[in-house]
Amino acid sequence: MASFQSLDYIRSIGVDIIWICPMYDSPQIDMGYDISDYKSVYPPYGTVEDMERLIHEAHVRDLRVILDLVVNHTSDQHAWFQESRSSKDNAKRDWYIWKPARYDEYGNRRPPNNWRSNFGGSVWNGMSIRKNTTSICSAKSNQTSIGTISRLERQSTTMP
Repeated sequence: MASFQSLDYIRSIGVDIIWICPMYDSPQIDMGYDISDYKSVYPPYGTVEDMERLIHEAHVRDLRVILDLVVNHTSDQHAWFQESRSSKDNAKRDWYIWKPARYDEYGNRRPPNNWRSNFGGSVWNGMSIRKNTTSICSAKSNQTSIGTISRLERQSTTMP
């Protein structure tokens, strides 16, 4: 049985909101921001039932809970990404940014543009199963935190 004595202490020092960083299932390449399943909790953190109990116990103590919900990133292991990369005709295809690679004068494959990652290097990687296709990626591993983006957001994105 989990102990919630820490919640009593947190409340006693005047805190009224708890912010919980990403706790969803994840390969943890990007500190939990590379979510592989929004319906599961990362096993070392417990279970969905544990989270529900934590939230309940916080509310009993008049503590509000904010979950850091990362809706614009998933892991490459997420089902949405797997579906998106499976076919150009897939319904989730436009949930991620896919652009054809460029080729230099020697026929070497190059990123589609010069977008840079905060993690260093290009935001692009060549992980597609289809030739000449790349996807946007923000983690240095080139395997995770694949950015999802809505049509509206994509329309407002400018390419340098």
